[in-house]
Amino acid sequence: MSSESGEMLAAADSLSREVEPAENGRTPAPGVLNLLGRTLLLGSEPYAAVRDGEKPGRRGFIIILAIIGLVVLAQLIGYWLGALTAPNLGSLQTLLYNALVDLPWYAQQVQLDPTFATQFQQGYLAGWEALRILLGYPTITATGSSIVLTAVLTLLNWLIFGVLAHWLARWYGSQARFGQTLGALSLAYAPLLLSMVIVVPGATAPISLIFLLMLATKYLALKAVHGLGSAATLFVLLAPYVIVLVVAVLVLLNSGAYGLSQNPTVNQVLQIEQFLSQ
Repeated sequence: MSSESGEMLAAADSLSREVEPAENGRTPAPGVLNLLGRTLLLGSEPYAAVRDGEKPGRRGFIIILAIIGLVVLAQLIGYWLGALTAPNLGSLQTLLYNALVDLPWYAQQVQLDPTFATQFQQGYLAGWEALRILLGYPTITATGSSIVLTAVLTLLNWLIFGVLAHWLARWYGSQARFGQTLGALSLAYAPLLLSMVIVVPGATAPISLIFLLMLATKYLALKAVHGLGSAATLFVLLAPYVIVLVVAVLVLLNSGAYGLSQNPTVNQVLQIEQFLSQ
């Protein structure tokens, strides 16, 4: 075999090895952090990547969990740094408690009710916990409540908004699958990552700014998945908020009406009015 024919065979072999990955599988999907970073730049490519990927619904669930995890991690770090830098109120709390316990009034209350001491201590501790929260001090109660609310409300918002938006888009004639809607909408919650500035003690991100950015990212997500016109996409974006608001108002009105109906005074007034009208 000549040297020229050997070089041609080597070149053909190298070309065949380069083509194999494209024939045997897809190009690797972008990572979650990469997708979230591009979403914050208000690009439309991340939504298309999730929409066209394998199992977009499961991919969206992983993305939403990653967003929640990063925000929760920032809250924990912010609590730890805040606890290190915040003034210690423990000594003042103990000093004031000892002063109150030494008062004659306290001794009289304990003699009248043996359980007063325990109740007073519990109320005193709860009052100081509330004071710390009002003053912006890092507390386990506030941090734990914020973590639970962040996780639960984000998941519920993602699912409820996804169901309503997908139903409305299908009503407009979209052929997208429900998993594609959920997958793309998970990226729309990337602006929540701006709240990670809480790692710096005393720093907060404006809620209004996060909400406006989420409206923009949800619009881009719905536009990329369902391919509707601008007016239709805007309607699909805003209608779920109106529906939830109307349902909430109806629930509150019905709850208030039910509470009034259980009030004996209101029942008596209604009976008197019914009697007079006869």
